[in-house]
Amino acid sequence: MANEDIDYVLAQLVRLVNRSDLQFGITIDANGSTITGTLISNEKWFDLQARAIKAASKAEGDEVGLHTVFERWQALNSEANAEDKRANDALKDLELPDRFQTAIGEAAERVGYIHLQGARRVTSLGLVPSEGALWRGRLEAVTSWSVGELKQAD
Repeated sequence: MANEDIDYVLAQLVRLVNRSDLQFGITIDANGSTITGTLISNEKWFDLQARAIKAASKAEGDEVGLHTVFERWQALNSEANAEDKRANDALKDLELPDRFQTAIGEAAERVGYIHLQGARRVTSLGLVPSEGALWRGRLEAVTSWSVGELKQAD
């Protein structure tokens, strides 16, 4: 799927969540699966994932392993986000026609992934896993979506 196939409204919602502390329930269809959970920012997902990996590493007796690698990825993600913001801010000061400013802003703030907390897959047996998990998926793989999180029937 090309970037032009990414749902513009969903991409804008992901950008908004990535720039703020906003989060909300969402249900998406991606790669033939329906996933439901809470849409969270890229930064929050990395933070929660790092904590989970660190806890799992300690439980397994791995004090300097996988969580150290993931924390480096988290730092690189933060650096990339800061660099994108600096570049975008620098370009905003240029006196360019609106159409160029819009294109520059959209290019500088492309989103490629959607992040969910408490994510569960919808199956014929219900929502799995029942407690939910952190989930990261390619935005271009999303074929449909709706605001609101599905709940298990009583």
